[in-house]
Amino acid sequence: MNAAAVYDAMRDGESSTATDLMTLTRLSRPTVHTTCDWLIAQGLVVEVSGDPAQEAQPGRPARRYRTDPRAGFVVSLEIRERRVTAAVADLTGRVCGELSHEVDTDTSLRSQVTRHGPAIAHEVIALAGLVPEAVWQVCVSIPAPVQSHAYDTATAAEYREGSRDVITELEHTLPWPVVAENDANLAMIGEHWQGAARGLQNAVLLDVCENGFGAGLIVNGRLVRGSNGVAGEMTAVNLLAGMGPPGGVMRKAAQLGAEAVREAVGGATATADASADTSAVPGPGRLVELAAGEAEQVTADMVFAAYDAGDPVARRIVDRLGSIVARPVAMLATILDPELVVICGLPAATAARLMPVLDERTLDLCERQLGAPAPRLSPAALGGRATVLGGVRRALDEVEGRLFGASHSDRWSTSAAPSARTADTR
Repeated sequence: MNAAAVYDAMRDGESSTATDLMTLTRLSRPTVHTTCDWLIAQGLVVEVSGDPAQEAQPGRPARRYRTDPRAGFVVSLEIRERRVTAAVADLTGRVCGELSHEVDTDTSLRSQVTRHGPAIAHEVIALAGLVPEAVWQVCVSIPAPVQSHAYDTATAAEYREGSRDVITELEHTLPWPVVAENDANLAMIGEHWQGAARGLQNAVLLDVCENGFGAGLIVNGRLVRGSNGVAGEMTAVNLLAGMGPPGGVMRKAAQLGAEAVREAVGGATATADASADTSAVPGPGRLVELAAGEAEQVTADMVFAAYDAGDPVARRIVDRLGSIVARPVAMLATILDPELVVICGLPAATAARLMPVLDERTLDLCERQLGAPAPRLSPAALGGRATVLGGVRRALDEVEGRLFGASHSDRWSTSAAPSARTADTR
């Protein structure tokens, strides 16, 4: 506890005297010096020369300490079906190198794990000018539940084929300690550490992903995984939200757009879908023009471009999308009462268009229908980097947990100022 308190107090990177550290930690002077000597022996802290003006004064100059962020490094690997991303960071969390590669689709994640993951990890380490021996920990993000204690992939039926033995494969192919975490959980950690939820005790991240919805949950300052690691999976929401086939918001936008174009041009009868509003309007409309009247050519980008042009059909589609996403938001808000719901997984331009509609629909569901306060909503501040940065923080948790004890893991400073701990009673 003493080591954790002193190390936390030096996180800002500035050198500190024993007096500085006593003020921040409330530890005694002998304990501060003894603890700093231990941290120096671990390679985490170095003693630095003091202020020349102070050293010129009579008496023994005060010893000054600071963290050595390059004592070790961590790697964050984000593994998805079509893309693998890696980042390497020092012990302060500063990213020293980052890479992302598109890969051949493999729904079993096998090639991503056995070939692309290790390859990009070594590549990003070399990019940062490091040697493999400098890495202390790897965190791997996977799009599947992860057990809360053993970090083995869970056995939820929909993920069995895609994620079985992923961590075992990585432990065999990577020469460093490996910890796995669900991608939505890591995105929540990243947004809580450096993003939109920074400093909040209760926040939810809703991942509007290709396969429906997922969530990362911060309750009373801690990440919630549940007894089987499936907290936040939200697969049951698909029964209520009407998102439709895999593909997420973007595919749903294209699907509704195609149905609207087909209706508008008098083609085949639109596929029956009680959740979709496909009413035609007089005139061809901008969406019909962009698709050249071909329903099969409609893309999500066309829908949003028509929305920007004021096309009433496109506006009704975006309104429908906002209503779909508002349902899991309202559900999470009434169950957990968070201070903030962060919307993640959407392209920035799509999020900008959807957020005003989502705000209105969430307000309607929470306050007017459910009688509950509507939460504040925010797009992910870290964008597509939330998960990989969350992996950096999660890897640092593992390192600090080994050094300072398990109680230190999963707790991290959410402000730039050093955090103070009361740890010593002597």
